[in-house]
Amino acid sequence: YLLTLVPSSFDIVGDIAILEKLEPELIPYKKEIAEAIMKVHTNVKTVLLKTGKVEGIFRIPNYELIGGIENYKTIHKEYGIKLKVDLSKAYYSPRLATEHNRVALQVKDGEIVIDMFAGVGPFSIMIAQRVKAKIYAIDINPNAVELIKENIRINKLKGEIIPLCGDVRNFSNILMNIANRVIMNLPGEAISYLDCAMKFLKKEGGIVHLYAFSKEEDFEKFNNDLSLKLSSLTEYYKILNFKEVRPVAPREWQIVIDFFAKPIQ
Repeated sequence: YLLTLVPSSFDIVGDIAILEKLEPELIPYKKEIAEAIMKVHTNVKTVLLKTGKVEGIFRIPNYELIGGIENYKTIHKEYGIKLKVDLSKAYYSPRLATEHNRVALQVKDGEIVIDMFAGVGPFSIMIAQRVKAKIYAIDINPNAVELIKENIRINKLKGEIIPLCGDVRNFSNILMNIANRVIMNLPGEAISYLDCAMKFLKKEGGIVHLYAFSKEEDFEKFNNDLSLKLSSLTEYYKILNFKEVRPVAPREWQIVIDFFAKPIQ
């Protein structure tokens, strides 16, 4: 019976396995579960269990070590890029790898991109590795920005990344009307930064990739709220794509909306 409760899916970041949660009846067996994971995945040296939600301005989860050696630093590979991560100091989720790739494939040489909530830089690094674009990678967490700098060093890049540390709103006047493309990966609150994103976009308009959380039954309401906000901030906008990225809870999803917007001058 217990075997049916063992989580079959968990994240592997470099040589660290991360369990989202364990059913209460499995908690006494957490060490055995960790051992089993390390036996099957021989490259895994550390097994962590998430405790509590992603909290605080830096979005860093709390972890409990349930197996292996205590370590939060690792090098993770996705789609040909290397990412140095430190799970105790900066947010990173391997579950967005396909999104990092999907967005990077759309960027053309010569574009200016603003990655508003860059984290350790997965979007920025993947774009710069492939095209001669200029990316401003902004994050409020100084540890994340230090990791972006490391990741610039350890990857061969065609493009240029400019890491900036601070509240993204503080850059909206400095980097006004320069971006062809804006990435808004702060699902809990990205929509409240739309005014800021519009300031970044070129006067003739550009593409925005906005990530959010929504319950299935609220998709329509979310779309309506977004449209209402965009109507007040833009001369013209067009939704290009709406899709579910990954489930975050029963009937609740992380979603992405790609849209073109021409900001009000």
